[in-house]
Amino acid sequence: MVDETKKEEKASLIRNVAIGSASVETVNRYGSASAEYVKAYTGIDNELGKNLSRCHKKINNYSTPNEIAACQQAGFSAEVAVTANRNADNIIKGNENRFIRTDDMPVEFGNNHPVYDHVEIDSNGFVVPGSGSQMKFVKNSDRLLDKIAKGRDGGGNDLSRYLEAKLDLPTDQVEKAREHCTKQSQVLRQQADVLEAKGDTELANRKRTEAENYEKVRGNIRDSGITTKQARFYKEHPALATAMDIGKTSHGAGVEGAKCGVVIGGAISMVTNMIAVCQDDKELKQALLDTAVGAGKAAAVGYGTAFAGSVVKGLMQQSSIKCVRALSKTSLPSMVVAICLELADAVARYARGEIDGVEFLEVIGEKGSGMLAGGLGATLGQIAIPIPVVGGLIGGMVGYTLSSMLYGVSLTAFKEAKVARAEYLRTKALCEEARASMEAYRLQFRASFVAWLEKGRSELTECISKMDAAAGDGRMDDFALVAGDLAACMGKNLQFANKNEFDVFMTTDGDLVL
Repeated sequence: MVDETKKEEKASLIRNVAIGSASVETVNRYGSASAEYVKAYTGIDNELGKNLSRCHKKINNYSTPNEIAACQQAGFSAEVAVTANRNADNIIKGNENRFIRTDDMPVEFGNNHPVYDHVEIDSNGFVVPGSGSQMKFVKNSDRLLDKIAKGRDGGGNDLSRYLEAKLDLPTDQVEKAREHCTKQSQVLRQQADVLEAKGDTELANRKRTEAENYEKVRGNIRDSGITTKQARFYKEHPALATAMDIGKTSHGAGVEGAKCGVVIGGAISMVTNMIAVCQDDKELKQALLDTAVGAGKAAAVGYGTAFAGSVVKGLMQQSSIKCVRALSKTSLPSMVVAICLELADAVARYARGEIDGVEFLEVIGEKGSGMLAGGLGATLGQIAIPIPVVGGLIGGMVGYTLSSMLYGVSLTAFKEAKVARAEYLRTKALCEEARASMEAYRLQFRASFVAWLEKGRSELTECISKMDAAAGDGRMDDFALVAGDLAACMGKNLQFANKNEFDVFMTTDGDLVL
């Protein structure tokens, strides 16, 4: 059962590494798109080190004393939002052209350009000819169109300077504006025909010119992609609107990630289960069911990886910290979800004290380090093989494989070190125990010796005195007798008690004992 669980964990790890690696390109695209919304909110492009003239956060602080001011400021919000939306869309599609507000190009266009609000910039930084556009968010679009087509005759300010510019209007006003232009053009041509019939050629020609202007304006009208209501929402709730934009973009990334997950995870699950069927470990019906479940799990991992990865990528890319921006260009954002999924259980077990540091390293080593190495490999693979999914997938698997090999060697060294330390501690304990015993024996011997020495001191002194006296008087038998007593004090018995015993010994072949 344990081996089966380890096999499942291994298969899950390989699947997540593959999905994370394959999602690098998707996360990079959608994450960079999300970064456009962050930039639109803060008004700071940290990548280029540039401050924008207007941003959602700044516009939100503008006072709105009346309806005209509220409408104008909603138009400002719309300009910022549309810029971010178009650039995000281009990034996702792989188009290198970018839209920019003319107010953010003071050198080329100055502040508050009289004709253009937006221009399109190509990959070399040059303005695309004919890309200039004017955005108008007004309450009465018919009056605006009249001022453009008729000039001073339209009533109020002459806005004929916008005749050659693309005109971006709120989504909810586009159809009505086009219908107004068509209707006015028809009416003016009818009037011109009547005037022509009356002989007033000059006025008839002027009417036809105005009719042509309406037709030109109608051709220049474009849907800005944002409604009047949405523009006001950006003005009033910029943070929430930005979060919704990032969420929408990240959902798109998640859908792409889910597709990738189904393909990769489904393939891995299918191969694994078919092998199990061939080895008679599973029934075909169960294998097909497990394959479907595996594909579903892979789709969920793919969605989560791409969704969260694109959010993290977007925030990191526009971070004020340089090293964080640098990390956003790696595979870290695309691997963050997969890594969290794989390491969550190991971290929980370590926190509960179920495993120690070395065991924790063993658990996370093949997962965490393998996935990080796989992520690095995915980044390098995507650079070396600039084919979406393919480069990241190959690089990620190569990185994971190499990391697993190196990890195996490192883990063996850690295990050996752990065993060696355990053996050292065991030997140290034995030595400490032996030292304690030896010390106890030493103290016991010392106490016994001191007691014996104190008891026998007077007897030794008396024997030695008697031996000295007997030797001085030449009494050899007395000397031998006292020597026997001295030997007895020390626990020994002498071979000869007197001179006669020695003389008898000398006449025999016995051995002398010293």
